Amino acid sequence: MRRAARPWRITVTVEGLNIERFVRQAGEGGIRLTRMRRAGARKLTAQLPEEQLPAMQDIALRGGWKLTLTGRNGLGRAAEWVRARWLLSLAVLAAGVALVAASQVVWAVKVENAGAYEVDIRAALEEMSVTAPMLRRRLDLGALRDALEWRYPRIAWFECGWRGTTLVIRPEEGVLPLQPHSQNGACDVVAQRDGIVKAVVTRAGTPVVKPGDFVRAGEVLIKGEERTSEGTVRAVAARGSVTARVWTGASVQMPTVAYETAYTGNEEAVWTLRTPWFDLWKLDACSYAQYDTAVSETLLCSAFLPIRLRVERRMEAQITPRTMDMASVKAQAYEAAVRKLQQKVGPEESLIDIWGNCSMIDTENIVSVAIGEMLVEIGRQAPASGMAAPGGDQAGAEPR
Repeated sequence: MRRAARPWRITVTVEGLNIERFVRQAGEGGIRLTRMRRAGARKLTAQLPEEQLPAMQDIALRGGWKLTLTGRNGLGRAAEWVRARWLLSLAVLAAGVALVAASQVVWAVKVENAGAYEVDIRAALEEMSVTAPMLRRRLDLGALRDALEWRYPRIAWFECGWRGTTLVIRPEEGVLPLQPHSQNGACDVVAQRDGIVKAVVTRAGTPVVKPGDFVRAGEVLIKGEERTSEGTVRAVAARGSVTARVWTGASVQMPTVAYETAYTGNEEAVWTLRTPWFDLWKLDACSYAQYDTAVSETLLCSAFLPIRLRVERRMEAQITPRTMDMASVKAQAYEAAVRKLQQKVGPEESLIDIWGNCSMIDTENIVSVAIGEMLVEIGRQAPASGMAAPGGDQAGAEPR
């Protein structure tokens, strides 16, 4: 059986008399010598394909020249290195295969800049079976983006992409378009929130509320209709200002019992190696009845298979309840309720009155409620409802 030709070249050294005759015979025999160098009157080094080495040896044997194989070049040298270190080469090959295989797996799913939507988006991803670890080829980023945009209409668009082996989801919130008016341009002014009307200023349309009326969110304040001099009703875009007294509240719950922690000085430390989906071994249960835990994690490997060293330091503690001063607790609870109330107020709104109350809900907790009154503009334009405007003197005398 003929041996397959090897694609690498070797370097040989020829020693003896009349080196020029050796070179001529090699050329006549079809041997392709390259990079020939004379190292003296009786010594020559050259390169040739390895499959032509037997023919070269026959010429040297017949002519009495000494032929020495100096070494292989290029791929031949690499083949010798692999043959001499086959166990290390096998380990490198296995690591490369494992690295390529790991790069085809999603090891983490990250949701960025989602704000209040983050928890719900993570739940939606779990419903869609987008959880780590999973194969990347099972995930269609375009279909995932379309599904998320359909599920969250208030999000302008979603960015879905890769960061190494991490799937990154980044929602971008947009501004909802204004609700369109009717085809003839008519619209009403409706209430954005509940309140008691303080003043009505009509610039276009017919008012249907008067000062002192209680209105609920969504109720029509100024109708998008006007009566003409001929007695007919025409549709218009209602415009005007409706100011109302509105109220908002905030509540805070505070404990009346404080628990003080004192450490006994007894400690124990446990550790494990953690991967993205399991721990190499479980930590032992703590022997203390009450304890605090200090956790530290150190990243040991972060290529495609992150491994962390997790160390838990458990400190035995004794917890003692202490009843706090009731007057101080009530004052702190009321201040916290007022701060929470002020945070709920819009940037263009201001409180004109605040009052509050504190009450016990059980033996260990107190609730403080703060109520604030504001004078704000509650009207906004909305599509016309289609109701006719009141006729005659009733439009101003009895609007409701």
